[in-house]
Amino acid sequence: MRVPTHQFFPHEEFQARLDGVRTRMDERGLDALLLTTPENIYYLTGYQTPGYYFFIGLIVPLKGDPILVPPPHEESLVASYSVVEDYRLFRDTEDPINGIAGVLEELGLGRGSIGVEYESWFLKIRDYMRLRLVLPDATLHDGSGIVEIGRLIKSEREIGYMREAAGVAVAGVSAGMEAISEGASERDLAAAVVSAQVRAGSEYSGLPPFITSGEQHSMQVHSTWSDRVIENGDVVFFEVPGVVNRYHSALTRAAFVGEPTELLVRGSEVNRDALRLAKERIKPGVPASEAFEAARQRIDDADVPYVQGRRIAYGIGSAFPPGWDEGHIFSINANEHRTFHRGMTFHVITTMRLPGLGAIGCSDTVLVTDAGCETLTSGISNELYVV
Repeated sequence: MRVPTHQFFPHEEFQARLDGVRTRMDERGLDALLLTTPENIYYLTGYQTPGYYFFIGLIVPLKGDPILVPPPHEESLVASYSVVEDYRLFRDTEDPINGIAGVLEELGLGRGSIGVEYESWFLKIRDYMRLRLVLPDATLHDGSGIVEIGRLIKSEREIGYMREAAGVAVAGVSAGMEAISEGASERDLAAAVVSAQVRAGSEYSGLPPFITSGEQHSMQVHSTWSDRVIENGDVVFFEVPGVVNRYHSALTRAAFVGEPTELLVRGSEVNRDALRLAKERIKPGVPASEAFEAARQRIDDADVPYVQGRRIAYGIGSAFPPGWDEGHIFSINANEHRTFHRGMTFHVITTMRLPGLGAIGCSDTVLVTDAGCETLTSGISNELYVV
């Protein structure tokens, strides 16, 4: 392995990750694995770029060195980030799929069993069909999940970055709360949040911070700031990430401008209880469905106009746009019966959207430990913030 300009993990950790991937490849009978998911490529090589709107790939043979195929105009980033020595550059006037096929032929794998990430957002149907065409003697298999299984359990270095990211997220939400006042706009709040994130050490995030207010706007899931002006009687909703070396932590908090209503007070209590109950069930050996059920029962049995019909948590860790979660690897839901293990990390969300009021609630990023569940985003109260 080479030493890049920016290296966030030691060579030993990269080698352990690669060894784990190759063990799982061997179990599936694969001679090579072609990766196109930015997070998986980052996990094995350290290489990163927001330029994956161009083709980016990593060839992992069962034996021998991996070969990186970066976007054609970003060769300089190889020296900056990649621990992988070998890379092949195919200009934007060339077909990278032909190039990939040529590399596999060069490795003697033109007739091999090749894993391809069927679930990758970044492998176009056209490119997959081209790969089948230019490698007629190879057998293509679904290689999805081979890398993700390793990503599920975080190392101490990864957890350290997520602790830092949690502090960034807390700084962002705290600044947003302090900026709330009648007459301020959502844009004013967003300026405070983003400025605090960056000053606290955040990189660009996989999704933007979500900052909304009032019943109508805050009821819109994954909507974010506008020119709307904050008024008396408004809820204000924040869902904010922090990002350090591509590792995300996130949290949600809500505020209210004016005298809280009875429904608001009751709903906030239910939400905090549900979050607490979920955390109490997040411990090694416990099925994820039990944590879901604990939160769901508290919400559904409460006297509030909301039913918990979705997951209460998703895995979180390294990410690039367009998302910040690892929910495709592991989510805490009714039908997820896998058990928790030390080193897993989740964004636990029990927020509610109540008709006539808007979005309320809280969420936290947590770490599964030997003792149970540690809240990483613990630097801010989860009580309703009243202005």
